[in-house]
Amino acid sequence: MKPLKVAVGIALWTVCVAVSAQGQDTKPKFGPDAVPITRSTDYVRSAAAPDYWALSPYYVPQTTGASCSLASVTMMLNALRGLPALASERLLTAKQVLDRLGDDHWREATAEEGDGVSFGELETYVRRSLQAFGIEADIEVWRPRDASPATLAELRRILASNEQSADDVILLAFDQGTLTGDVGVGHIAPLGAYDAATRRALVMDPDRSWYVPYWTSDARLLDAMLKPDHADPDGSGLIRVRARRVSG
Repeated sequence: MKPLKVAVGIALWTVCVAVSAQGQDTKPKFGPDAVPITRSTDYVRSAAAPDYWALSPYYVPQTTGASCSLASVTMMLNALRGLPALASERLLTAKQVLDRLGDDHWREATAEEGDGVSFGELETYVRRSLQAFGIEADIEVWRPRDASPATLAELRRILASNEQSADDVILLAFDQGTLTGDVGVGHIAPLGAYDAATRRALVMDPDRSWYVPYWTSDARLLDAMLKPDHADPDGSGLIRVRARRVSG
């Protein structure tokens, strides 16, 4: 059974999961705008899908109801660093990321009763995390203006460009319920792949208590980015991180 989910805490973008309510015995796992990867594997089997293969070995769950930002940043860092060469080198964990940054606000915001962080704060933590782990990168922040054809075309351009190599990772900020069919809640997840032919994006959702990676249309993803979140003045959108080199 999958109970109805309701938002936890303040409705900021990274207050990511929810508490349970009774009922909903017959409600499907996903709504009509999301297709789980378990039912749609053709693209990652037949295409190069560099982002998917860079991210999937490091696909980790958020461990609290407010830590999707931390899980997503941890996946991003591991994907950009790649598999360490030496047996003595660890993969990065969310705890290591928090400890290296030593930021009390992020630690409190992503704790079990945390309020999450805003989209603007997410950008700050992306930049600080890259610096802390010696990853030199160019960062592009994109906030959609509207649902016009021009904005959708711009989103498609960014997604298609990102799909060309594993040297860049996109973190998506969106309303989860718009895609999954549950109650709306601000959320962060890496982009796993983009199939330009079918115009579908693969969301590597860290909300692993409820979901597996799922495909959604790029138009619906834009809708999810545009859904108002009046508690977050930084809005929503995506952060694209293009690594230049790893220095340590």
